Amino acid sequence: MPEATSGVLITCDCPAIKQYVLKLDEEQRSSLADSFVLRDLDEMHLLIRDDAKIVDFIHRRIDELQDSNSYTRAEVDVQSAPPEKGGPAKKKSRKDDS
Repeated sequence: MPEATSGVLITCDCPAIKQYVLKLDEEQRSSLADSFVLRDLDEMHLLIRDDAKIVDFIHRRIDELQDSNSYTRAEVDVQSAPPEKGGPAKKKSRKDDS
């Protein structure tokens, strides 16, 4: 007879995120905690324990991973920025010729 298991289905947008969640689960198990992954369903889906703390933990860690791999473009004030090496030469004004 089939067995029903209650849990939360995680759908990952790429296999790398799923592997990261599996790594988090492995780290949890190494610290004497129970595994939170109930079933590894396919390359994009995991069934995890229905526990709000675990779901929040996974969300936080994925957010931290994404933040550590994201860079913001710095806004540079063109007027006060130093001239770039090898950049275009300044145009001479007619006053500089005299």
